[in-house]
Amino acid sequence: MKNIKHLFTIALCFISTLLLAQDKQDEIIAVWDTGEAKVEIYKVDERYIGNPINPEGKRNTEIEVLNLTYEDGKWVGKIYSKKRGRLLDVECQLKEDKLLLEVTARFVSAELEWVKAK
Repeated sequence: MKNIKHLFTIALCFISTLLLAQDKQDEIIAVWDTGEAKVEIYKVDERYIGNPINPEGKRNTEIEVLNLTYEDGKWVGKIYSKKRGRLLDVECQLKEDKLLLEVTARFVSAELEWVKAK
């Protein structure tokens, strides 16, 4: 009986840890103001996709700005650079209501800051 209680406690701790991690990684799901446009980030399976919001306030699914996965406490993947016309590597982290993006093109990196849209 004692072993069953211990097993149950361990299972409960494991499940709660998974649920808390899931909540953390989903914090990126929102509409973000880039300073030039708004981008909606949403989840599809285990990926986080970002599409621009058109002037009517709807997601433009024809343009994919971000394609991310959650790894080791941050979101990593690709971001589309309109200026360069290609995909670049990106790492994203949340700090309060700001999304901090580190974009890398070969050996050069730049930092961007998006704010959660109200």
